[in-house]
Amino acid sequence: MDNDDLRSEGPPASAGDGTLKTLAVNAAAWKLLSSPSELLLALRERGDGLMTDLSELQPHRAVLAGDLSEMQPSDLLNFLHQGRRTGVLLTRSDGTERGIVLIDGNVAWACSTSAGERLGELLARMGLVDKARVEAALREQEEPGEKKRIGQALIDLGVLSADAVRHGLRHQVVEIFLGLLVARSGSFVFLRGLDREKLPTQLSLDTQGMLLDGLRRLDEMELYRTRVPGADAKPRATGKAPDGALEDDQRRVMALVDGARSVSDLATLTSLGDFDATRAVYQLVVAGILAI
Repeated sequence: MDNDDLRSEGPPASAGDGTLKTLAVNAAAWKLLSSPSELLLALRERGDGLMTDLSELQPHRAVLAGDLSEMQPSDLLNFLHQGRRTGVLLTRSDGTERGIVLIDGNVAWACSTSAGERLGELLARMGLVDKARVEAALREQEEPGEKKRIGQALIDLGVLSADAVRHGLRHQVVEIFLGLLVARSGSFVFLRGLDREKLPTQLSLDTQGMLLDGLRRLDEMELYRTRVPGADAKPRATGKAPDGALEDDQRRVMALVDGARSVSDLATLTSLGDFDATRAVYQLVVAGILAI
């Protein structure tokens, strides 16, 4: 509603022009969230989003929502940690959704739509499994029948041990957490409550310790932003040849730079994630191989 609609009293009336314009811009399917009786809160539905999976954890209701440009992720996570909150934090930033599950304020599990933060990709980048085996397991997931999480599928195929998958899961949760920390815009909602039996795994990672470790990444990202102003920046090749061999991340980025793709696009297409893709672009800009 526009301000006039909000101030009006009495029976409902026709929407004003401001309201109609707002509804037109925000046309979509919306999910009404359970919230306190005097608060109406809805979340835009996304067919490829995390809300369906997170709803299976049965959080009770939304108790906190807002703008990540006003409440930075580090402040938000610290607030939830200090309050020993238990529930599900869902964030949306630069086209990526992240879900972080907290138990008594500490991180128990996390998931993400970022290709670079998916378990299979991280296991391959850690050198624990060949990427071709991961892709084969993912193709099997598309076939009819019982669906397994990629970690369990790799265990059942004899590709990885349970200990290796647990190591990968821990690394994944840390990467998702750190990926959220560098976000500077977007939205969030915290859903209170949790059915712990529904969790795929249950870690107990100290949020305060992870925040302290994340300060280094935040400092690095501030440096990268001096040459790569944001995820929507579109790097282009300068034609300068590299002085020596490029690192793997840099090669993957260079193979896809065309002047039209943004850093966010490169992060998705290379499966590097926002931080590593930004770092690679920054290094190439400093070397004069790319320009923004």
